[in-house]
Amino acid sequence: MMPNSASVTLRVPTSLSELTGDRDRIGFDVSTVDELLDRVRNDEPLLAGHLFADDGRIRGYVNLFVNGVDVRLLEAGERDLPPGSVVTIVPSVAGG
Repeated sequence: MMPNSASVTLRVPTSLSELTGDRDRIGFDVSTVDELLDRVRNDEPLLAGHLFADDGRIRGYVNLFVNGVDVRLLEAGERDLPPGSVVTIVPSVAGG
């Protein structure tokens, strides 16, 4: 459950929820993608270990979508998160 003051929701897939204490949604009071990523690094270290490489970048097999748009496609000026924004983690799926 998220606190009422949370402005942004991070949706965590079931496959990663064990890293967040079985939470599939985490609320953050942030206003930019970069603030959100910093908070994840600080507040959710197990999840951060899965999401970020040693150089601090999002791992190549992890996709983050901000209101349905891939975060990698967002320019610096488009990385604001208005209240109510939803950021979704989508792990890549490989198969053969």
